[in-house]
Amino acid sequence: MRYRAVVAYDGTAYQGWQAQPSGATVQQTIEDALSTVLREPVRVVAAGRTDAGVHARGQVIAFDAGVVLSAEPVDGDPAGRSALARTLRSVNAVLPEDVVLRTLEIAAPGFDPRRDAVRRGYRYRIWNAEVRSPFERTRAWHVREPLDDAAMRAAAAQLVGEHDFASFQGADDVPRPSVREVTRSELCRDGEVVEYAIEANSFARHMVRNVVGLLVEVGRGRLPSMTAGALLEARDRRIAPPPAPPQGLCLEWVRYP
Repeated sequence: MRYRAVVAYDGTAYQGWQAQPSGATVQQTIEDALSTVLREPVRVVAAGRTDAGVHARGQVIAFDAGVVLSAEPVDGDPAGRSALARTLRSVNAVLPEDVVLRTLEIAAPGFDPRRDAVRRGYRYRIWNAEVRSPFERTRAWHVREPLDDAAMRAAAAQLVGEHDFASFQGADDVPRPSVREVTRSELCRDGEVVEYAIEANSFARHMVRNVVGLLVEVGRGRLPSMTAGALLEARDRRIAPPPAPPQGLCLEWVRYP
């Protein structure tokens, strides 16, 4: 049977989402917990592969298991929980404190959390103050210089629409599709915290961190806000600013039809 779950995690201690031979990963951590509780080997697939240090509130995963977990209340359960709810509780008891399954439900056969997704939302957090915050060190990029919010907002607005984001994708020699449709690209400030929210049908590799890297350079006054549009036209990663660090980035949600 196919199952789906919404997962939240603090990515600080992990080498990213994808399982790999060395270093702890979120994928392997979840697979180990599911395998322990369900008593069979479990492999999960996700809506997206987050990098080392990146967080998620709404990552979506899917997996197959031989056991059939009903959504109906289990006879004799004092709280009236279903087999699905009891399994969710058991998996979370096995998982470390920095990873949690928020939901667990039966999925349609063949459900693919990556290919079936129609929209995703990310948020990037910046701690904009001279003095660093010990509470924000794993949640935000500490930028000491004052940032021009208006200039950053003007630059962010240029990214809305369907564009070729080749200038904002990961720099390597592997050709990849880079046209994306961005439906939201907004920046707001609450005191010393600057947050950037972006929504799109999908994202190129490292796209959000590369966008934020540009926005901060604009906010520092080192580049004009119109640089965002110029970089879209150029389609050349080599002329764009370096990416923002990973700890400020969070996958907020994934939407399906």
